[in-house]
Amino acid sequence: MICDAGEEHRVWIPGDQTRHFKATRPGRCGFYVVSGEETGFQAELTGALPLEYLERLEFQNGIFGDRITLEGVAHEGGQLVVITSQPTMLGSPVSNDEMLSFMRKLWFQPLQGLSLGRPGSLSFYRDLDEVAAFDAHPGNFVKDDNGV
Repeated sequence: MICDAGEEHRVWIPGDQTRHFKATRPGRCGFYVVSGEETGFQAELTGALPLEYLERLEFQNGIFGDRITLEGVAHEGGQLVVITSQPTMLGSPVSNDEMLSFMRKLWFQPLQGLSLGRPGSLSFYRDLDEVAAFDAHPGNFVKDDNGV
């Protein structure tokens, strides 16, 4: 049973509740950020290609320790669907200050005035490896006994 239907994924939790499973929307693989002459050098979201989506998951695992697993690829209505899972994380909501502190510990700096994804979400950039993180909002973070 699908328990949540967000912008990027449909999410469900099997009976043992140890993992959350996600399926991308048919024919969509999340979002990718573009910036250049065609956008007036302003960052904009565009549909990601399957490889871009999978690379983003690999970055998330490496940087944030998310432990996302590629479960498979399917076709729905003739369109590609990517299926992943990750361990269920229980905890409490975080504040913007807690998100900022967590990201700064990982050497990310906030990008002032840039909100991509959910309205009001935070955006970050890390010079170390030229990685950006977008759509930072309490729904994408959790605080448990180990912290944020």
